[in-house]
Amino acid sequence: MLKTLLLAAMALLSSVAVAQPLLEVTLDPAPYSRDEARAQALELVLDRLTGDRARDSWIREEALAEPERYLRDEPQGSGYSARFDGEELRALIDSAGLPFSLDPRPALLVWQLDQGQARSEADADWRRASSAYPLPLLWPLWDLEEHMAIDKSRLFDEEQLREASRRYGADYWLALEREAQGGRWQLYADGQDGALLQGRLEPDAGLLELASALNRYWVERGNGGGEPARADNPDPVEPLQLQQDGAGELTIVVSGLRQFSDAIRLEQRLRQLDGVEQVYLMDSAGHQARYRLLVPGSRAAVLQALAAVAGLSASGERQFNWSGTASE
Repeated sequence: MLKTLLLAAMALLSSVAVAQPLLEVTLDPAPYSRDEARAQALELVLDRLTGDRARDSWIREEALAEPERYLRDEPQGSGYSARFDGEELRALIDSAGLPFSLDPRPALLVWQLDQGQARSEADADWRRASSAYPLPLLWPLWDLEEHMAIDKSRLFDEEQLREASRRYGADYWLALEREAQGGRWQLYADGQDGALLQGRLEPDAGLLELASALNRYWVERGNGGGEPARADNPDPVEPLQLQQDGAGELTIVVSGLRQFSDAIRLEQRLRQLDGVEQVYLMDSAGHQARYRLLVPGSRAAVLQALAAVAGLSASGERQFNWSGTASE
């Protein structure tokens, strides 16, 4: 009973603490440059919410190009702290069809042996890992009953730890063994046979990769259905018209933007053109969008460069069709 009450109290505190910190980052020490710290914090939040899948997606580039859009505030304090906007990030991540989860990660009871010695609290390595990927970690008492009942040479004996974990009322537990030459780990759940997840630790490696793998697993489970459904954009009720440009401006209308992600991907490509200082999405209607490019130099050169943009084809003067995809 004591163990169950202890775990329940710790789980309550952990569940309250972990939901919001998925969108909060504190870097201490932090990079000297605020822009660098902001970018590092945003990348970490993207990793948490997508299970690291944003690293290889175009949304990483898009988010880092306009981090203020996804930033809620930057509280004062030691190092650098930031809170991000979950709904803005959800819209961006959904547009790329990546898994996304803000669900609180479940409490995890950790049975850990270091060089054969039982650990009953988090060390500095675990604190760094759980700071990067907020996971509510719980630790057994390792009292006399456990030292007598658990054969440490058989830490990965599923039934042995299942019984011990039930005394704490734990739904999930992690068996982790660390040695000088590395280590290994397995994730289990009450009521399910066999390990849910397993992996190895490299010699002298920290626990960051283990925390990342656990977070990725919870993201996949929490996503509940995989890629979100996205309908093609309809024909506009009233087609967008070109506007007269001022000095240093070039306005274009693009048709065929089937999804929100198409508009973002095209904007990225327009920003990369030589001679283009800035790009603004002015407005959109159905599958059309109107962009304003700031062009300090030759408009003719930029128009010629537009014809070479992958996925973009000219259909008239300053009018184009889009055939690119968000998954390319």
